[in-house]
Amino acid sequence: MPRNTDKRPLPQQHKRSHHNDYHRRGIYMITLCTDGRLPLLGTLIGNTPETATISPSLLGLQVLQCWNNIPSIQKQLAQKKTERTGVLCQRDISLIACQLMPDHFHGIIFVHTEMDVSIGDVVRGFMVGCTKAYNVQNSVEERSHISLKPFWEKGFHDRILLHAGQLQNMIEYVRDNPRRVWLKKMRPEYFAVQHNVHWNDHCFSAVGNILLLDNLLCAVHVRSRFSEEDARNYMNDCIVTARKGTVLIGAFISQKEKQVLEVALKEGLPVIILLPHGLSEFYKPVGMFMEACAQGKMLFLTDASDEESTRKRISREECQRLNAIAEEMMEWAMANKEE
Repeated sequence: MPRNTDKRPLPQQHKRSHHNDYHRRGIYMITLCTDGRLPLLGTLIGNTPETATISPSLLGLQVLQCWNNIPSIQKQLAQKKTERTGVLCQRDISLIACQLMPDHFHGIIFVHTEMDVSIGDVVRGFMVGCTKAYNVQNSVEERSHISLKPFWEKGFHDRILLHAGQLQNMIEYVRDNPRRVWLKKMRPEYFAVQHNVHWNDHCFSAVGNILLLDNLLCAVHVRSRFSEEDARNYMNDCIVTARKGTVLIGAFISQKEKQVLEVALKEGLPVIILLPHGLSEFYKPVGMFMEACAQGKMLFLTDASDEESTRKRISREECQRLNAIAEEMMEWAMANKEE
C-alpha cells in the first residue's frame, strides 16, 4: 500500500467514530467534498426547488462510474487475496443510493458481512479512482499514487445507521440535496453563518433571519416542577402567543419543549433556537429547519465556539444558562417594545 504523504489537516467534521468497528456488517452514509469545495462535479439546474437536479460534468460522470464499480472491484480484490493467502476473503457490498452535487458527493453503502478491510479502506479506494480520473482529465503525468494532485478534501464524513427507520431518512436526505441547495441559493442570506451578531452583552454567531430579533419574544421553558396540566396549558399558551406574532425563543432541549417546537414548525411560526455548540462555516439546517430557514421563520444563535460540543451530552448547567439567556432576551424585547 502506498505511503500516506498527505499532510493536510483532517477537517474537524471528518472525524471517525471511536466506538464503531468499521470492518463489520453495517449501513453507512458517506460524504466527500472536493478539495477547496470547487464545483467540479456538475451544475445545479431547474426552475423551482421541486425540479432542481444536478447536471453532471464529465468528471462527475466518472465519479459516478467509480462509485458504481465499488462492489465488483472489492469482490475482485477479495478473490485475489483468497488465492494469494489460501484464506477465504469476502467483501460483500451493495450500494443503496447516491447523490452527486457540484462540490460534494453523498453515498449509502451496505456492508453485508464482516470484511478483512474497513469501510474506510473501501472509500479511500473509491477516492483514489476518482483522483486518477481527475488527473488524467487535467493531463497530469501519472508516475505513482504519490504524484496525484488532491481532488477530494482530505478524509470523509460517515454516518452509521443505528436505529430502525433511519435508512429511509438517510435515503431521503441524500436525494433531497438538490432541492435544499436550490432553497439556499434562493435566500443565501438566511443560510450563511454570520459572526459578531451583538445583542446587549452577548456576541452570537447566527444562521437564519436576524430580523426575528426585532420582534416580541416568548421564552419557551417547560419547567420540571410543572404538573402535567400546568405543562400542557403552558405549551398551549406558547403556541397561541406565537400565532399572534410573537417569536418563540429557547434551547428546546426537554421533550415537552421539543413538542412546542414541532408544532410551531408545522404551523410555520417563527422560532429562535439557542444552540449549546459553535457553528462551523458549513453548518446547514436540515429537514423542517431547512424549510423554516428558507421562509425566514428560523434563527439559530450561539455564543459558543466549540463545535465539538455537538458530540457531547449537554449538562444541566448549560441548559440553565441557555434558558436564562432566552428569559433575558424576552424581557429585553418586552421592555423595548413598551418604550
